[in-house]
This record gives sequence, C-alpha cells and structure tokens, in this order.
Amino acid sequence: MKILALLLPLLFSFAMLSAQTTPAPAPAAAPKLPAARLTESLILDWNDLKAEPKPNGERRSAFDNPTLTLANFECHITTLNAGEVSGPAHTHDTPDKIEEAILLKEGTLEVQINGTKKTVSAGAVIYFAPKDLTAVKNVGKTPAVYFVIGAVAPAAATK
Repeated sequence: MKILALLLPLLFSFAMLSAQTTPAPAPAAAPKLPAARLTESLILDWNDLKAEPKPNGERRSAFDNPTLTLANFECHITTLNAGEVSGPAHTHDTPDKIEEAILLKEGTLEVQINGTKKTVSAGAVIYFAPKDLTAVKNVGKTPAVYFVIGAVAPAAATK
C-alpha cells in the first residue's frame, strides 16, 4: 500500500508533464449512427423524390432503412434509358440475403434470371431470389420506369 501511495503522485506528475508537452490528438470522427428505423407509415410523393442522374438514366430513392420487423427495407425508382442495362448480372447471395421485387410501371424490359431471358412490359412483377444471377435491360424504344423493393430479414431469421 505504501508503494501505491508513493507511485500515485509520480504517475500524476508524469501525466501532467505529458499533457503539457504532447499536442492534443485531433478529435476522432464521430461514428456513423445507424439509420433510423421506419416505425410509422408514410406517404412519399413522386415530386418530392429527388431524381439522381445516372449514366444509364436516373434513380429516385424512397427509403433504405431497418424496420420493426426487417433488418433493412429499401425502395427506389429507376428510369432506365432505351438500350441501357441496370448493371452487370449479379446475385444478392450475400450474408444479408437481399430479396428483391421489381414492379414495371412503363416500358419494356428484358429480364435475365440464371441465363434465361424473358421480355416483359408495363405491369409486370419480377421477383429475384438472393441466389439467382439476375440482370435487367431496357429493350424498348422509350425509357423504362420501375420500382425496386428490397428486403433483408433479421439475422436470426436467415440462419
């Protein structure tokens, strides 16, 4: 106990000396807080959704957040210019297991699922399972407009 009583003033003096001779470190960036959960019903007007220009058309984001029952729930609207693809063929077979549905509002799409292609028109509903290799191409002469809805189940439900 006597040694501790002798060491404490020494440690305190060392700390004070260090504080006087060492510049204070830059403040760390604040950690990014998780997005707020979607806990209440909402209505989003098309005119209030900001159109983000993309090389192949445009995108309007509606929401991309956890909900009371899902690890994440996402919705956006894509306008895909004639002759363009939404991106390279891909799967959502990631640890998050994203399931996705597309609701085609306007235009004509060629939908590829695991190498099989099918052309669909306005009103079509498309479901992509996480394990499937998928791609979308606008094969029409006008822009295609479609809603994309993606869901991720809570971690416990995917095991």
